[in-house]
Amino acid sequence: MRRIGELLARAISRKCRDDELERARKARPDLPDDADPILRFIAEVGECSPKEVRERFSLSRTTAFRRLARLIDSGQLEKFGQTNSIRYRLAA
Repeated sequence: MRRIGELLARAISRKCRDDELERARKARPDLPDDADPILRFIAEVGECSPKEVRERFSLSRTTAFRRLARLIDSGQLEKFGQTNSIRYRLAA
């Protein structure tokens, strides 16, 4: 019985998160075709971690952080969270 409750709670949590990401996607303007691939990826998923960027684009840790920092400096991305929970999303 406890396992069923855990699975149900996880499913509800996932559904709420998916709904929130869908609302965020609809609120975002379409990016031009020549936009940075990282920006297009983040626009699709809503927000992501540096690890997700590294894995998606097969980048080294240094390269991923350098490219993310450049997008933050240009005002296209915003960073939130601390240390191990850092996330990136499109700037408002």
